[in-house]
Amino acid sequence: MKIVYKTNIEVYNTLIDVENKSKSEADTLSYVEKFLKYDKNINIKELASNINKVHKIPEEAIIKIIDIKPNSREELIAILNSYSINLDDSSLDGILDLMQVI
Repeated sequence: MKIVYKTNIEVYNTLIDVENKSKSEADTLSYVEKFLKYDKNINIKELASNINKVHKIPEEAIIKIIDIKPNSREELIAILNSYSINLDDSSLDGILDLMQVI
């Protein structure tokens, strides 16, 4: 079974269109709504692709970066450290620049 990683906004966009939500789906939708940091119409796939262009990092790390939307180098480093990823200053700045545009 292949693991599929989804951002909070992707989960939101999937569940918002479900007409007869189960309790679990309604609870999940309520949860992700609390943590949305982007406009609901943002192209998350493009953002993930752009982050990956700055530096090739695992998909799950990209998803976490998108969900948390770090505002500082320290926040970004903390996320990357949880995946044992070390990036140079230019890569960190490149990712942070992408996060600020949105």
